[in-house]
Amino acid sequence: MTSRLIQILLGLSLLLNTFVLAGFIYRSWIAPPFDMHGMPPPPRGAPGLPGQPGGPRLNPVEMVVRDLDLDADQRKVMQDLFDQYAKERRERLQAIARLREQTSLEISRMPRDMAKIDALVDQVSQLRAEQQKETLRTLTQLEPSLRPGQRERLQRLLIDRVASPPPPPPPHRPPGGGPPRPPQ
Repeated sequence: MTSRLIQILLGLSLLLNTFVLAGFIYRSWIAPPFDMHGMPPPPRGAPGLPGQPGGPRLNPVEMVVRDLDLDADQRKVMQDLFDQYAKERRERLQAIARLREQTSLEISRMPRDMAKIDALVDQVSQLRAEQQKETLRTLTQLEPSLRPGQRERLQRLLIDRVASPPPPPPPHRPPGGGPPRPPQ
């Protein structure tokens, strides 16, 4: 080979190695860590559809209704039930938010009155229990308007989402999302 060809190949090799090294440095030290286990970040701009990342969250009854795949006639028959449930849920969640705010105020006071704090926590727990009971009542009121296959599906969903234990939390990850960066 001629010396000119060797010089060109060495130059190309140097260029390729430079790009690989620059990519490694960018990925290791500059770019944020990539989290493969979590949900993708919500889309930027306009909010997404209900129940989708970036969109409003569905309440428990809406999630079950979505899973039951109701037709338009069934939805129309049950619309008053859905509206009443949503109104009561919203009011109860507002009451919980007010109680949590009161709890944080009581915790920040010195000296702390643990009797007041305990009573506020008990009230929040009571409201959450009432909300779960109302969800179950609403879901069981759907049953007469469902087709037989939907009734069976509702029964399975109630068992899976209410009677089953909650899923275990994700494994603990160290802060920063990955191995430590090498010293610079």
